[in-house]
Amino acid sequence: MAPIGMITSRVSDHLVVDLHPEHVPTPFGTAEVLLGRMGGQEAACINRYGPDLKIPSHKVNYRANIWALRLLGVERVISQNAIGSVNPALRPGDIVIPHDLLDRTKTRPLSLFDNEDCWVRVDVTEPFCPQVRQILIQAAARHSERVIPRGVFVCTEGPRFETPAEIRAYQQEGGDIVGTPIVPEAIFAREAELCYASIAPIINFGAGLAPAVEHTGMVAYYYTGGLHELVEDMIRDAVALMPEERTCHCGIALQTALHGTRPTWLTAHSDRRGHALGD
Repeated sequence: MAPIGMITSRVSDHLVVDLHPEHVPTPFGTAEVLLGRMGGQEAACINRYGPDLKIPSHKVNYRANIWALRLLGVERVISQNAIGSVNPALRPGDIVIPHDLLDRTKTRPLSLFDNEDCWVRVDVTEPFCPQVRQILIQAAARHSERVIPRGVFVCTEGPRFETPAEIRAYQQEGGDIVGTPIVPEAIFAREAELCYASIAPIINFGAGLAPAVEHTGMVAYYYTGGLHELVEDMIRDAVALMPEERTCHCGIALQTALHGTRPTWLTAHSDRRGHALGD
């Protein structure tokens, strides 16, 4: 079975064992990946914000991170996102498995292929892999009655928090939760033909729904109140439930999406089964 990928804020040895770092060169720069075992499977994990949590969301090298996972043979990626609530019915402690997203970023790269002589238009009717989503829902439900199986993830630019007016606007647009890392991560995963889904514990109400948002308190709530360990238990069970065969369309996303000249790096970087991406 292909290694499981995970992108998170902080990889812990509670979830991933036998950790060791590997620096993976990609056409977009070098990514640091932590290799180990998770839920009985080989795993390739990335600290999204760097080992010291010093990289803000709008400066993350999303291209290198996603492509490094692909080069390591990863087919499925679980994104762990501690986020805020836009929907007043959703409260801290709820675990959301989002099914859709709203992109409200401003300056981030749009495609893995931005600098290439081609036009790639992947289908994002289901921006999160439906197969991995259902497995996350099933695994999470074993541990909590507060699992929300659908939700629209509003991705903002950061690094600041949102204003009350912005939160009200996101409510009107159908948003349920808000955070900063999911775009372009989910888009690049689709362009790399990886399955990608998010497990998103709510750790605060959005601006205007509660007293002022304060980062230190949010982090303390997540890491010292048991929520972080709960989410990791859910992820471990989800990994153990993953079947070898992919039944979604994520793995063939480029077949009809790439128009123009295939980049040389796209042809050269094949997966462990020996076929090039998009073939």
